[in-house]
Order: sequence, then C-alpha cells, then structure tokens
Amino acid sequence: MKTATFRALLALASAGLCGCHARVPLVGTAPQYQFRQQSQEGVLGKKMDVQLSDEGELYAGGLRYEVPANGGLIATAKPVNTSVPITISLYTDGGGNEPIARGEPGKKMEATDVTPGTYFVVVSEPWKDAVKTRVAVTTVFKPQDPELANGPYKTQAGARELSPTGSVSDVVDYSNMKRTQFWKVSIDPNAGLKKEKLQGGDYFVKVYANEPGDAGKYELTSSFVQGDICENGGPACEIAGAEELKLPQDSKTSDVDFNKAKAHHFYKASLKEKGRLTIVFKVLQPTRGSKVQALFKKNPDDEGDRILGTSVTKDVESPGDYFIQVTAPEPGVQAKYALQTIWQPANFINAELLEKATAGGCMLTVSAGTNHGVRAGAACTIVAGANTAPIDSCVVDQAYANLSKVRPTGSCSRIPLQNVKVQIAQ
Repeated sequence: MKTATFRALLALASAGLCGCHARVPLVGTAPQYQFRQQSQEGVLGKKMDVQLSDEGELYAGGLRYEVPANGGLIATAKPVNTSVPITISLYTDGGGNEPIARGEPGKKMEATDVTPGTYFVVVSEPWKDAVKTRVAVTTVFKPQDPELANGPYKTQAGARELSPTGSVSDVVDYSNMKRTQFWKVSIDPNAGLKKEKLQGGDYFVKVYANEPGDAGKYELTSSFVQGDICENGGPACEIAGAEELKLPQDSKTSDVDFNKAKAHHFYKASLKEKGRLTIVFKVLQPTRGSKVQALFKKNPDDEGDRILGTSVTKDVESPGDYFIQVTAPEPGVQAKYALQTIWQPANFINAELLEKATAGGCMLTVSAGTNHGVRAGAACTIVAGANTAPIDSCVVDQAYANLSKVRPTGSCSRIPLQNVKVQIAQ
C-alpha cells in the first residue's frame, strides 16, 4: 500500500513532469473532498452505491439529500470488499466544512434534530489506508411527525370504510410521513386473524409502518359470518317464543341490544273476536336518536308495519294471533323501552261518563247497566275525543239497572271529565 510520503513525492514528480500547477497536499495531509460539488444525488430510504479509491480525494464520497420536514437522519455504510472501517459525516448546504454530526468509524451516523433543506452524507476511508471499494449507503429520514403528510384516516375518527366482505389496498411509508392508516368495518373483520363471537358494532383495523424506512403496499381483505343475534335474548327473542299479552290492557318494559345478541323481543296478542288494538310504544333510554323500532305483524311471516309516532290503533277483522316485534335492527343499536296495549272488542256497550270519584280509589260511574246487558266483571275500555282514542282499560266493578261502576286500570288523573266514553264488552 502506498505511504503518505510516496504519494506526496509521486504527486510532486508528476507535477514537475507535466509542468502544470497541480494542488499537491503537504506530506501527511489528506486532499480535501469537495462534497458540495462532487456529491451525487441520493434518495432517502434507498440503498445507494458510492465508489471509493486510493486516488487523491476519492478516499471520500458523498450523497446529496433533500429533507422535507423537521426530524432526524440515520445513515449506515457497508463496504463491499474490504474490512476498512467507514466513517459517516453529515454536512449542511451552507454550514461550512465542519460536519454537524459524525458516526464512529464502522458505526452508523445519527442526527436527531434537522430542519427542511439540503444535506450531504459523506462516507470516507482513512486516507493513508484507502483502497478501492464500493460502499452501500442507506440514509433514512426519521420525521418528527410521521403522520404529517397523511390523510384524516391516520386516526380512528377518520377511518375509511371497509366492507365486511371486501378488499382494499394502499401504501404506508414512515419516512414519507404516511405512517398509519385506519379502516372501519361494521361487525367482525377477518384480517389475518380470526375473531369468534364478537359483539356487533364498529371495529377498526390499523395498518402502520413500525419505524423509519419502513414502507410498502398492502392489501386488506375481510370476511364476515353473521352470528346468532338472539343468543342472549331468551325465548321471546324468536317469534315462536313470543311473550303473551294480557288483554284488554297490558304494559311492558324491557330492552333490546344488537351488540349483546338480544336484538328482538316478540309479544303475542291472542284475539278471539273483531276489534281494535291500540299500541303505545316509547323508547326510554336513550331518550333521543335510537333506531330501535316496533312492528305490528298479522302473522309470523309478515314483514310487519312499523309503529310510527307514540301510538297506533290497528283494526282486527278476524280472530287469531297477532304479534308485536320490538327490534334493534343493526349493529350498535340498543334501547330500553315501554310498550302498552289496549284492546277494544268490536261488540261493546257504549256508555257515557257520568261521574269520577277518587275517594277510596278511582271509580267511574257510567250510563249503562244490566238493562243494557252490562254484567259485573266485564272488561271495558275508556276512550276520549271524537275519534274515541283509548286512554285506559277498565273492569266493571258493580252493575245496576241503568248505570254501572267501573274501575280504571291506571291513574285517575289521566281521565278527563268531558268527551269520555266507556266501551263495555258484551
């Protein structure tokens, strides 16, 4: 290997022979590598080749990089055909000839606080021991904010939709500041893992690059098999186990919850004659915005009529079993509710309200008695207004010749004194 003295003498002899004014370094000093002029263009995150040799200043070689944001730079260098240790130094575009960071010989270089701009990564051999070799150099950008160039889907709040049986693809890139991507799938995603018996609802899949330099295109596929949405709902969650309503009047409170596998609650009204069935349905919790609904079904296979508003009255033309289905129709839907039913048979004795007494319990006096066919113990319905809307059910407590005493099921305060009639079953 050439020594420093031999190199200097050789340079002097060459200069004398050619008669030119060549720059000759002092004996024992290394020629300066002009990194700002001689560096080649580098690509962050990509392995680049730098050729070193024992000729002049080519014991060193450089790469020029454009840094897009605040962060850090990490550079590694591996000589291909020598064990000579490589030193890595980092320079700025306008910061003079002193490096802002330097790694130990044979070690990586890391600068932790750089700002946007042009930087030069220079790799070098010991000048006196320089040999011809190719060096593989990789410089990775470690952004201060690895999500800076990302879209809203870097968080769960901005997650893009993934169909329960679908496929999507995209790219994540840590150093390009697109580290994380979220996808939202309703119910149960199967993205390389299998989840058994998940509750219904929104689930999220997070795709991300682990560390600086990690990047790649990915494909995400989901598949879904519907679970038993009545697994925890008891017999009444299926129409075959519908809960019996006690008519002429009944009140129920319960809850449905799709996510907890009790999505439905069925009720059955066994009606033996023509009449009118009034259904009052109210969501209790949450008080607003719930999608829980009630449906009136004329038979088990009927799709059902949705009960809109707080009350609906259905005309029943023939005896049989009729059903009310309270349902949480989709993932995430749940509510507590109250259901009231009032039955008015088609054949009834119509009586006017004569008096309302509250002493000793609510008692109504009405204008029909045994002479009109009224009997003690008969079921009755209290209706109000021109459209005879039912407001409560009742039972005949005492029957006299031309009047009767009837006892309401509910509160006396709900019964007005005017435009009220009592329909007594025959």
